[in-house]
Order: sequence, then structure tokens, then C-alpha cells
Amino acid sequence: MISVGRRNPSLVLALLIVVLVSGQADGDTLRIGHWEQTTYYRHTFAVEEAVEAALQVTAVGKYTLYVNGVEVAADPNWQTAEQAPVSLESGNNDIAIVVTNLAAQQGNGLIVSVEGGSLVVRSTFTDETSLWYWTGDEQVGTDWTTANVSSSWARVRAGTIDRSQVTGGIFHPEAEVVAGYPDDVNLGSSAAGQIILADQGGQNIALGLNASEVGITDGRIGTPVWSLPQGLGALNRVVDLTLPELTRINRVRVITKPPDGNETYEGNSLLGYSVQISEDQSRWIEMGGLNDIEDFVFTEVQFNPVLARYVRVQVTQAEVGSDPAKVTEVQIYGVDFLSDGAFVSAPLDLGDPDTVKNFGRVRWWADTPPSTSVDLQFSTGDSPDTTDPSWSAWSESFEDSDIFMPSPEPRRYLRYRVNLHTEDLEFTPTVDSLEIDFDAAGIAARGASGSVAPHEAAMGVETPFVYRLQLQLAEGDLVETVRIRLPSQPSVVNGLVLLGEQISVQEYPTSEEGITALGRVLHVTPGGVRDLDIRFDPPLSSADAEQIDLDVLFEAALFTDTHEFRAFLFSPGSDDPQNVSEGVEDDESWRVFVSDVDARDLFGVKAYPKVFTPNNDGINDFTVFEFTLTKVSEPRVVDVEVFEMGGRRVRRLDTPTLIGGRYQNLRIDSDVARLSPGFWDGKNDNGELVAPGIYLFSVTANLDTGDETATGVVYVAY
Repeated sequence: MISVGRRNPSLVLALLIVVLVSGQADGDTLRIGHWEQTTYYRHTFAVEEAVEAALQVTAVGKYTLYVNGVEVAADPNWQTAEQAPVSLESGNNDIAIVVTNLAAQQGNGLIVSVEGGSLVVRSTFTDETSLWYWTGDEQVGTDWTTANVSSSWARVRAGTIDRSQVTGGIFHPEAEVVAGYPDDVNLGSSAAGQIILADQGGQNIALGLNASEVGITDGRIGTPVWSLPQGLGALNRVVDLTLPELTRINRVRVITKPPDGNETYEGNSLLGYSVQISEDQSRWIEMGGLNDIEDFVFTEVQFNPVLARYVRVQVTQAEVGSDPAKVTEVQIYGVDFLSDGAFVSAPLDLGDPDTVKNFGRVRWWADTPPSTSVDLQFSTGDSPDTTDPSWSAWSESFEDSDIFMPSPEPRRYLRYRVNLHTEDLEFTPTVDSLEIDFDAAGIAARGASGSVAPHEAAMGVETPFVYRLQLQLAEGDLVETVRIRLPSQPSVVNGLVLLGEQISVQEYPTSEEGITALGRVLHVTPGGVRDLDIRFDPPLSSADAEQIDLDVLFEAALFTDTHEFRAFLFSPGSDDPQNVSEGVEDDESWRVFVSDVDARDLFGVKAYPKVFTPNNDGINDFTVFEFTLTKVSEPRVVDVEVFEMGGRRVRRLDTPTLIGGRYQNLRIDSDVARLSPGFWDGKNDNGELVAPGIYLFSVTANLDTGDETATGVVYVAY
């Protein structure tokens, strides 16, 4: 079952174009509504003597097919089958196909059949005597078209092509649609253009599992085997298989050992068997069976999907004096989605590989049924080759859409990774489309890296730090603001070193007049809950120097196990941060580790100011409920509520999830103070000012040890 995404139809229709550049005040937008992916397929088959044959093929996407290393067919349209004459050699022959999904299409995979004389070769995911393989790893040149890939590539699974819509070729009736699913995602779902998790259809989930007969699930056709007693002695014999967990399955296949010497498939085949399932091995349910078997190579029992943990095959028919049956494999097939998958994009140059860009906001549209999730990661670089040293590591994961690009900038290329997960295997998340804002103009700096010292600090202890920012400026670059992401607001900013000159910071935040130095005015103020901003008027430029070092000396405290002192640059008039990369030369780093841990979890809870007058006169109009949270590395829910003295709640603040830190009044105008999660403007949940009086407030943090609550008092006066 695939859940349908919640989409704005007009928006998604526009997003079905791969790259559409729209003019915006702050740049352009890359819109993506389909996903490119290349898959390689291989099959090797033996021919007793050379023969001329006819080949039919189609695949979802742009494909090229080779026979014995020679290209014989290519086409981008899956609805038209290609036909080609092929000359097959005596001995082994190789079929190779490369398929690239280039557009939003329904379906996935390919179908092939080759017929000449008595020879029939067909694509199949079910016939263990005729194995097809696939890989998502890039193959260079044509050596892969004839190489032995049986030990390094994966076996194909079931694909999806509506054969009723395919014209131009008549496939062998037993040819099956096969597919490979790189990174366990399916780009050809029933809702065209979505990314979903791949399912288990066509995947033998019994491969390598525990069985009461050794080797019966090892994937090797021939040996070892489940060898049954001769004649009636085989009756009621069983083989049991254990699945790793409860799984919905819908068919069980039994494969006969290929004959050796005087053996025959008929002599080695079972005559009849039943398939039973159980959730606990105490109660067995028969799902179906076969008797008087005439398909001697392999047979299977199909049934409606059912949850099973244990599967049993029991012999139900035998004859006096018959040869002993020999089973080489028992296979089990499921119907649910895989639990995890990922789609990794190719490097994107946004239409101009020679120009660096500052990437802006990223938005995506996805549907996540209960127990499913989607998150995205990003990476940037200056070469289409992702092994180039310019490429950054994958960023942290983001579940919420509409974020600023987190990877180093400016860069020529970017790529993204979509991670899908489900706890309920009957459902998959779906990803519809993606938007990335970018701007090739207004670059703050052509290069920027940051590092901090020292690299260790005790938790909760004010520690002197030096942050060093190294800028490389080209003509036209302008750095108006440097923003440093701290573990908490600094208790003091001791000074700056810019262009070799020491600049004293007497107060933090600085006054409206700022600090005059080097022919410009510097403002040092909070830029957010844990951001330190340094603004330059006029901005830094290459006229100052092409290489500029900025040192910032301050004292701050850590409240999580580690902290990355990231930094961002802003050019004049831009709200789009340009990410600074990590300085890594000479053991530099922007990461600081905690040496000693604070025993407290939630403390420092108070209102500042304790008395405030929310009369909109611009003076003392708000308060901030301050608190300190420690040892919380992943965002947690923190509830801040205000109550009348009688206990009735008047306001619940809309606080984001938070990590460890000191959340305080930023002691600056209300626009910046609103960034504090404990900001209160004196209004109730209906947006009305509360009456003057005494109010109680509480801060509740959801911790690993349970909820912890601290309370305080605040006074409202007019």
C-alpha cells in the first residue's frame, strides 16, 4: 500500500520539470520533480551451438543493450519494444543492459526475451537456474558487459512494466519484468515521479536464513540438498525455516536439485507438499499445497499475504519404490516494504558548472504516514567528481522542510541524499518534489574557513575561546556580517583581531554607536539564541586584503557533549547565510568536546526582568523565562507555560524543540529577544494582554530520565 502525498496540485505540476529557473529578488530556484538513477543489468547463458536469434527488449528509462559486448538495441521509450537479430556463439553468451531513469515515469526495470530455434532466454527473477544480476555502482567503459559479476552484483527482483501498453515486440510468455533497486528505493512507483521505499516483491527473503536442513537457503543450486528417504519413507518429512521477525509473505518456492549422471528432474522432484506458517511454532496454519507435481524444475505455493515468523514445507505425497526426492532450495517471498532506503542525487551544477553559487533555502514535499519518516542531507563541491577533495562530508539530517543549505559555500556543485524509513513495513513514506534556492551574485567571500581553540572544556563552565575565521576575497565580494554559532550566548566578548589590529570590545552587546576601528564601525551583538554577530560598516572587501584573518575572543559555556562552532557570512542586503567550511589544517577544528559533565539537567530558571510592563511603549515591554538545559544533544520538547495564581493556564509559549544550552534574555530589542524560546509579551493564548498581577510560570523538559519541571514567578504591571 502506497500512501498518497499531501500536495498542492498546481505546485507539484510546476515541479515536474527537472530544472526551472525563476527570477527572484534574492536569486533563482532549482525545482526537481523527478529523480535520475542508473542501473546496470547482466545475464550469462550457455548455447550448445551457434545460432541466429531474435531479441526483444524494453526498459523504463533510457536504455542500451549489449550482446557479447556489442550494442544491439537502444531506446528511451518503454512503451515501444525494440527488436534486433543477434548471432549467438557456442558456449557462454552475455547480455548487458544499462538503464537510466530520466523522467517521472510509472514502472521500473526491464523485460527481455531471446528466441532462436529451440533456444529461449528470458528475463526472470524467479528461475534460480537462470540468474540475472544488477548493480547501482557506476560502470566505466564496456568491460562490465562481459565480466563475471555473479559474486559481486545482486540478484534481480521483480520489476513493474504494464506489458499491455508495450507495442512493437512479442515477448516470450514466461519473460518476467526484472529490476534492481539501488539503495533500496523505487523511483517508478504507482504514483509517477515519487521516491518510495523498494518492496520485497521478487526478493527471496529466506536467502541465508536458519533452516532445519543445512544449506537449503544458501542460494546455491545443486548442493547441498534436502535429500529425502526413498519411497513412502519421505511422507510427512518437514523442513522448517525461521524468519528474523514477523513478516508478511505470500508465496513459497521449492527448487529441485539439477540432475547428475543418470538422475532426472522428474526423479529428483517432490510429488506433493504443503506449506504451513506459524507465528510462535505452537500453532501451524496450512496456506496451501501441491500434489501430482508435473513442473519438476521448481514449483511454488501462492497465498494471500499473511504474517509469519516460521515457515514449514511438509511432504504430502510419495510412492512405493520411487527415487529419493532431492530439494536444493526453499525460497520465501514477501510483500512489504523494506525498512530503510536512500536516494543520492548526481552532482547538480544548476545550469552553470563554471560559476560558484550561494545556496539558499531548501524545501521538499513528502508524505509520511504514521511510523514513517523522511530526512535529507546535503554535500557541496567544486568538481563533478565527488571523490574530489573539495566535496564536503554529508551534512546532518533534516526532517523539517524549508531550511537553509547547511553545507559549505560558495561551491559549483551540490548533491542531496533522501533517507526514507518505516517502522510499519506495510507503509512507505513518499517524496514528491524538491526546491533549492541559489544565487550566483552577491557572494560574500570566495572562500572561508573557521576553527576554534581550545578543543576541550568543562560543561557549564565559562571558558575563554578564540575563534579564527580565514577569508579569501575576490573583487566584488563583500562581507557585511559574520555570524558564529556558539554553544550559548557569551558571558563576555573580550575583543577582536582584524587585519592584524587588536580591537577592544568594552561592552556586549555593543551600543548603537558600535566600535570605530580601521576606518569602519563594528557592531557586536546577539544574532539569535546562541549566535554572535559581528557587523562591519562598510563591509570587508578585497580592497582591505584578499586574505583576511579575523580572531574573536570570548567566553562561553558548553551544555552538550560536543559543539561545532560553525560560522556564516552575509553580504549586504542578503538574509541568505553563506556557510563557512571547517578549518582542518595543522590539527585545526571547529569542534569542542566536554571534559567534565554537569550533574544538573534543568536549572537557572527565572524571569528576566522579573517585573515588566507590556504597554507597548518600547520600554520594558517583555520578559524572558530563562533556563539552562544540559546533556541534550538531540532536539527535545520543552514546554513553557504561564498560569494565574489560581492555577488556570493563560499562555503556552510556542517553543521549538531544543538541545542543551543556556536560553536567556538577549538584552537587546524585542525583535531579537523574540528568538529566545522563553520570550513572553504579556499576552494570553487568545492574543489579549493579561491583567496586571502575579503569575506563575513553569519550564518542563522532556529528558531521558522523564519530564523535569522548574517553576518561578513573574509580575505584570502597567
